[in-house]
Amino acid sequence: MVAAHLCQVPRQALEVGVRCEIIQSSVILCAHPPLSARSLSVLPRRMNRLAHHEWQGGSQADQNQWRASIKLDILSDIKVVELAHGLAGAFCAKLLADQGASTIKVEPPAWGDPARREPPFIDGVPHPEGSTLFLAFNTNKRGVTLDIEQPAGLELVLRLVADADVLIESYSPGHLDSLGLGYPVLKETNPGVIVTSCTYFGQTGPYRDYQGGDLVAQALGGFLHAVTGSADMPPMGTALEQMEITAARNGVIAIMAALFQRQQSGEGQHIDLSTMEAAISTPSALIHPYTFTGQSPKRGGSDGNVMDGMHIPTADGEVTLTTAGTGGRPMEAWAEFLEEPRLLDPKFATRQSRMDNWEELHSLVATPLAKWNNLDLMRESMARGLVLGLVQSPQQVVDSPHLEERGFFVELDHPDAGSLKYPGPGFFIDGENPMEGGRPAPSLGQHNSEIFGGELGLTSEELGLLRAAQVV
Repeated sequence: MVAAHLCQVPRQALEVGVRCEIIQSSVILCAHPPLSARSLSVLPRRMNRLAHHEWQGGSQADQNQWRASIKLDILSDIKVVELAHGLAGAFCAKLLADQGASTIKVEPPAWGDPARREPPFIDGVPHPEGSTLFLAFNTNKRGVTLDIEQPAGLELVLRLVADADVLIESYSPGHLDSLGLGYPVLKETNPGVIVTSCTYFGQTGPYRDYQGGDLVAQALGGFLHAVTGSADMPPMGTALEQMEITAARNGVIAIMAALFQRQQSGEGQHIDLSTMEAAISTPSALIHPYTFTGQSPKRGGSDGNVMDGMHIPTADGEVTLTTAGTGGRPMEAWAEFLEEPRLLDPKFATRQSRMDNWEELHSLVATPLAKWNNLDLMRESMARGLVLGLVQSPQQVVDSPHLEERGFFVELDHPDAGSLKYPGPGFFIDGENPMEGGRPAPSLGQHNSEIFGGELGLTSEELGLLRAAQVV
């Protein structure tokens, strides 16, 4: 056994009924046939960091303390370059950056990302460092300025891509190709790079060259027709960028899958991300009922249904009632809680009958609810297993005692905007908020010297010439 090749040890041991494991070095891993050199390029970086925190033994409590002392961001070995000027691309890059990915945001010189000029602004004063939209979508990134349409700018982009794992871009289909930055060139520069192209309609198809927007994606995706608004009124769009946010999350899922696949193949991929298709692919009572049954859902499915979707006023706000949590006996449960026996009338027994008699039902429910304060109502109803939602203002959300105890919000200091409170990503890892200890959105060109000079090796004279030519 001593003379056996190291890779043969587990096989030989198993043949005689002995279980063993090999603790592989980075050299052995890189030489392992199923794994490529490109897919394992990040291993030395991770191993070098771990080597500084080698576990020396001791109790389980000591080991747990040691593990807690070496907070390693999940994506700390992943390098991302962002050439995105839309919300989907920016948010996709932010989600990766918030998990520790080293993310460089590339903006045009002088003007920067158009989001910098979008209101509302801190203190109501228009300023490129004060747009709440930009500040929200660009945390944990470093920022550089670069005119990619100039030859010198093009060269610097390719140098950034050469050492990157992911490139996120949101230009119109074909535009990067015209500049010499199309996917074939990027792949030749770095065979392992994962390029994610964020557009409203995708890289192919008759709509590919159309301009879009979140509301356009909602409309073309069927959202307006069947989801938002009342059945007897024109469709309504949401004021939020729901489809772009959904597209961004789809992009992160695709990128993580591509990174996993690269571990096996060593090859990068081109991800074609469509905001319109993000709207359509979101599971809901929208497209699936039609594709499965041929029946088109109707807008305003909760109209007139007091117990499922209608907002009811209380003493200090509004609540939304549901029939969830009632064990199939919604009116019995609510009649008991509200001390209103008339809710047991058979004409309120089914969803359809409640909708047919919604005005009478509304009056029976609204009267006792008007006496309650929101928080007291939620505590008492939830204690009985009834499900009720408070219609909270942004201030109430931020001041929520539940979110405060969980440490959901984090504060980051921005040199121009001041101390800002940010929501977390919506999950905790080992009890920690991944946003904790992060950094705010970069000011325009904040990291030019650090990245172009320190990491790409440009001299101060070269940087000066690039600034004079308005390349950076």
